Amino acid sequence: ILFFGLRSRLMLWFYVAGHELTHAVFILFCGGNVKGFHISSSGGHVLTNKNNFIIALSPYFVPFYTMLIIGLWWIVQLVFPDYPITVIHERFLFTTIGLTWAFHLTFTLWMTNREQPDLQQNGILFSVALIALINTLLISTFLVMASPNVTWESFALIWANNLATFQERLVDSAREMIRMVM
Repeated sequence: ILFFGLRSRLMLWFYVAGHELTHAVFILFCGGNVKGFHISSSGGHVLTNKNNFIIALSPYFVPFYTMLIIGLWWIVQLVFPDYPITVIHERFLFTTIGLTWAFHLTFTLWMTNREQPDLQQNGILFSVALIALINTLLISTFLVMASPNVTWESFALIWANNLATFQERLVDSAREMIRMVM
């Protein structure tokens, strides 16, 4: 609702800022130097001495503002370890995580349909496949961590079962599509 109803230049500026700051953070993680950057609602860039596919694609699978919220939560817990966390605090945390991740996902999907040098640098197919894979792994990881009913063992067993039956299900799906066409 926010994306379609309230999308504005300010929201675009925040998206571009998070996008470019994510590039900058990954440049530093990969041992490069950030020599400058530009942010505006119409686009941005980072000047650096280093680039690779991780740096180029990181803004598409790292939700900058979600990580910022989680980092701030973690810092507050370290600074005030005895402060009691209530249901209201947890709801605030989960609401802000949901809003910031939805912001990230909607704008990322919207931006991938535009000519993005980040995606073209390593090939669109590779870039989109890697972005989809990493986002799926991140979402799956966070869902398993947040779920009181799913364990890593049960999650791994489900994945193993899906992989074991993938070819059979793929063939069945292809046959069904062929029957629909004929």
